[in-house]
Amino acid sequence: MIHIVTNIANTGEAVATEAATHAEQAGGLAALGLDVKAFLFQLITFVLLLLILRKWAFPVLVKTLEERRIAVEKSIDQAKETEAAMQKAEKQIAGLLAEARDEAAELVAAGHREAAKMVEEAETKAVQRAEHIVKEAAAGMEHELAQARKVLKEETAALVAEATGAILKEKVDASKNAELISKAIQTSGKDAK
Repeated sequence: MIHIVTNIANTGEAVATEAATHAEQAGGLAALGLDVKAFLFQLITFVLLLLILRKWAFPVLVKTLEERRIAVEKSIDQAKETEAAMQKAEKQIAGLLAEARDEAAELVAAGHREAAKMVEEAETKAVQRAEHIVKEAAAGMEHELAQARKVLKEETAALVAEATGAILKEKVDASKNAELISKAIQTSGKDAK
């Protein structure tokens, strides 16, 4: 390989030398201050370098760049997939949060309903208990009133008997006393009504 490059360089040099002599005779490029021999040598060197790079270096560079491009594309695709998965997860989380809020609101509402029910039951029991206490008190008062009336009638009968005995100045026997008491009670009962 080096041998080929050397041969090409020598050939290029020979061509350059020939061109330089030809240019001196023509006087065109040499008059501008350009060295034709050096220009041709640099042109041949550039072409050789280009061919060498094209044969061995460029394929490796292109392959490396292609691999890097594929890796970047894969990374971009993975980033897009990750972003889509993240958005999906965010939607699921938002759904779960909404569901949890709904459940919490339902639990709070159920608690409020249960508390209201318990308060209502307690109020109902308190009203029933108060009504029972009032009924018991009324029954007790009715009983005491009946007892007081009975005692009052008995005392009134005794007073009537004593007053009658005092008026009549005689002692009335037990049967006559009972008869007079009955009449007095009936009379006082009619007057009371």
